Amino acid sequence: MTDVTDVTDPLNLALRCVVAVVFAASALGKARAPGAFRTTVREMRIVPLRALGPVAVAVPVLEAVLAVAVWVPALTTWAFVLSFGLIAVFTAALASVLRRGIDTSCSCFGASRTRVGPAHLVRNAVLLAATGTGFAASLAAGGPGPVPVAGSLDPAGVFVSLFGAVCVSALVLSTDLLADVFSGTGGAGRRTS
Repeated sequence: MTDVTDVTDPLNLALRCVVAVVFAASALGKARAPGAFRTTVREMRIVPLRALGPVAVAVPVLEAVLAVAVWVPALTTWAFVLSFGLIAVFTAALASVLRRGIDTSCSCFGASRTRVGPAHLVRNAVLLAATGTGFAASLAAGGPGPVPVAGSLDPAGVFVSLFGAVCVSALVLSTDLLADVFSGTGGAGRRTS
């Protein structure tokens, strides 16, 4: 087994795009509002206070690395595995927050005032499915192939892959907005503190 996947495969292309876009947006959002992310981690009470600084730095760095690593043929399979693991940790943290009734935002993609809720768990379930499928597709791809040239890509497959990846990524990145819209509270679900 090798860690190389074929980017000409439409499913693999779509899954790589979703992981890259979501993790890049998440890393950028946290980098733009590091205080919000640090505050959220503190309010979630999931790591010791002395670990807040290292966690606030390590998470966006790891997300940025995974957004790139998913495109490196020798790292793709492991990037999907690590992405799955990171999202599983995030999901466990969010489930813990909900179970304990902690009133905090996610700040997954930067500063946010939307309270953690079931929509965040649904979003993470979609990401777990995407990264798990990406891992399986990477394993199924098997051995290394030649680097694709423009003529070897099926334009229709690329279009469908990219369109699907954009739609999934847009929904994932819009979780807070969608949670507010569908809560029927017109923004009342937002934290005031």
